[in-house]
Amino acid sequence: MANETPHPEEPELPSVANEPPNSGQAVADNSNIKPPGPAASESVASTTPKVPEVQNLPNSPPQPFQFEGSAAEYFGIWLVNLLLSVVTLGIYSAWAKVRRLRFFLGHTTIGGHRFEYHANPLAILKGRLIAVGVLIVLNVISGFAPLLGGVTTLALLLLFPWVANRSLRFNARMTSFRNVRFDFQGSYGKGFVAFLIFPFLSILSLGLLAPFATRYSTRYLAASHRYGTSELEADPPLTALYRGLLIAFGIVVLPLLVLIGLLISKMTDLEMPAVWMVDEVPPDFVLLLQFLPMVLVIVFYIGYFCYRAIARNVMFGHLTLAKVHGFESRLSGTRLAWILLSNTLLIVLTLGLLQPWAAVRRWRYEKETLTLIPGGPLDEFIGQVQTSDEVISSEYADLQDMDLGL
Repeated sequence: MANETPHPEEPELPSVANEPPNSGQAVADNSNIKPPGPAASESVASTTPKVPEVQNLPNSPPQPFQFEGSAAEYFGIWLVNLLLSVVTLGIYSAWAKVRRLRFFLGHTTIGGHRFEYHANPLAILKGRLIAVGVLIVLNVISGFAPLLGGVTTLALLLLFPWVANRSLRFNARMTSFRNVRFDFQGSYGKGFVAFLIFPFLSILSLGLLAPFATRYSTRYLAASHRYGTSELEADPPLTALYRGLLIAFGIVVLPLLVLIGLLISKMTDLEMPAVWMVDEVPPDFVLLLQFLPMVLVIVFYIGYFCYRAIARNVMFGHLTLAKVHGFESRLSGTRLAWILLSNTLLIVLTLGLLQPWAAVRRWRYEKETLTLIPGGPLDEFIGQVQTSDEVISSEYADLQDMDLGL
């Protein structure tokens, strides 16, 4: 995949504050000023450059994300990755990750321009070896001193925000679009709140604080990412997120209420001793009891992905790049849940052979429901974006060239 030639940077036009609409108006407004003599006029005319006319360039049209890859093409990559990872006892998995991301990102386009992934597999392998080494040491300590098991677990929890930030920074800096790389500059403190504190509070509140967790993590991830030197911002409203949570709650609760109501109605038709006697219980009542756990799993599954889809639509709807360009997301929670559920069933039924098809199917749907909404000429913006010097210098630092995410 060849790199695309970036657009040359256009010279900036000199700004003219409060420029009058035409020269006639300017002469009329300055009629009280005494005109200079002929010599002065010639001097001014020879030294003052003509200000070019500033034209209001039209905004670029919306640019939908598109995916041009096929499952047949990815199947060969997946099969080779799987076989070599097994033969090398997992060592080749670093190269497998690079090949996988280069396929998916390289076939994802905006306006005909592709993303690129530049990671070095050795850097990924180095990070994974360090992470595995740390896990082995912690497990050995827990084996010799069981009382320290809680301490090692706490150490892993405290280490998780640092690992997550490191992985996000590595993958961002290894990804580029139109020869401009991304960057991630998150901090441990904010990552600790986003990755540990708010998720823990969401679980304790049975999901009632999930919109707060979603909004904080969205703000943190958006503000920490860069496209070259351009910043991203996001501030999703809590009302929209709680609306999504209410919809997900309804999807979970209403079917359960109907099923519980059927169970209660069947129980009232039975005498109390018959309820505890298996021989006296009607088959339809037993069927409802057996059906209840499966319904519980399915409705929670659909409700979770409905909230996830609504949250993503809200997050991208309030995400801006360089305070000018916006995004739009049209993800459907029910369709996403169906894609993931059917993918899982087909992968199990085919003993994993349809995993490449399932991965391409999900990636295509999630990416093709995104659209970039330019707030100005997109080509001019790309031509003015500068690559961050910190991203370039990090490629030569050993500690930066590691993907610590497992």
